[in-house]
Amino acid sequence: MTSRILAALLALTGGLVLGGLLPLGFAMENQHERDYRTGTLTIAHTLAAASEERLADHEESAALPRTLRALRAENDGGAGMAVTVVDDDGHTVIGAGTGLYTPARATPALAGRTRLTQDGDRLIAAVPVSGHAEAVAGAVLLSRPLGPLNDRVMRLWGRLATVAVVAVAAAVVLAVSLARWVGRPLRALETAAESLGTGDLTARAAPPRRPVEVRRLAERFNVMATRLEGLVHDHRTMIADVSHQLRTPLAALRLRMELLATEASDGAEFDGALDELARLSRMVDGLLAVARAENVTETPEHVAVSRMLDERVEAWRPVAAERGVRLSVETNRPVAAQAVPAHLEQVIDNLIDNALTATPPEGHVRLGARRSGRRTCVTVIDDGPGMSAEAMAVAFRRFRTDSPAGTGLGLAIAHRLITADGGTIELSETPGGGLTATIDLPAGSR
Repeated sequence: MTSRILAALLALTGGLVLGGLLPLGFAMENQHERDYRTGTLTIAHTLAAASEERLADHEESAALPRTLRALRAENDGGAGMAVTVVDDDGHTVIGAGTGLYTPARATPALAGRTRLTQDGDRLIAAVPVSGHAEAVAGAVLLSRPLGPLNDRVMRLWGRLATVAVVAVAAAVVLAVSLARWVGRPLRALETAAESLGTGDLTARAAPPRRPVEVRRLAERFNVMATRLEGLVHDHRTMIADVSHQLRTPLAALRLRMELLATEASDGAEFDGALDELARLSRMVDGLLAVARAENVTETPEHVAVSRMLDERVEAWRPVAAERGVRLSVETNRPVAAQAVPAHLEQVIDNLIDNALTATPPEGHVRLGARRSGRRTCVTVIDDGPGMSAEAMAVAFRRFRTDSPAGTGLGLAIAHRLITADGGTIELSETPGGGLTATIDLPAGSR
């Protein structure tokens, strides 16, 4: 939001600067140049008028020196300005040694033509001096440096650049303020959505008065959150109620069948029925676990994953030894993650149990953890028969299992717990055969 508003205002300000200040700057620069050239010719004509008495009447006159002093005072003290007056024969009358007089510069003026030329960093004006009967009595050569003009132009562009910088700075301040004003209700809505996503179904957004669009969005969000809370609550209640109601008759039925098994002649059939009852009991317990998993609202915290893996391996090592499977941890440095400790421990236990069940004797189950950027990956790798691509695609759905003794709820519960902690869990083939379960979680602080 802030970057887009900032980009829009900067683009608008840049367009105004480029479309307004640049043409204005070039126009004012040209105007300064015209004024300087016109001023140079005006000074030269003034000096020519003051030189008429000296050149036309051949009389000493104080008008030219007085005029020259006045013009020098009016034009920055006349710094760098040089004046040479020549008669109609090209002889220097005033300003000998200035180096201004050359036949090429004086000839047009002595022919009655005014001429303004640029020689390097100076402007040179050649103006004829009128004599009797409209004859040319001589010429005035005036040289002015272009330094004052360049300084004036540089000051002009400096002022325009200052205006541009101030405009851009004002645009940045305005964009940040506007983005904060617009983004404040959106951030509140984001906080409510994040709380809802982490399991707090009571989270609601406070609709602001302005902007109207954000207020409507917050109202729609609250309606959605209310409906979602009702649906999830009904779903959880149904699963919990059904599971709870099934446990009592299942327990009574199992007790009666165990009593009948002591009197029946064919114990194999009753043993099979008892196994099915045990499987049905595990399924009911799994449904209760799913209901509890879907009701989690705990906040993830810093978990030392490496230490937890070591603890779980030690806890499962007797089971692995009984089944003839080697169980080990492969981590070379401490790794941490952001998760609910009980959730991660339950998921790791579930994956280890599945891996030990699927791995044949003399096989190997390896646990590992590594950090990749801002994420932490935990892996459980086995040497079992693996799973087909179709089976892996539906492995995290409820009641999907290839094991006759399984309920199809273990991976579903693991998926729900990891998702609630802001992570993901995936299954993939192990190179060389087997199955790899990968848990991806936000990395903990170093």
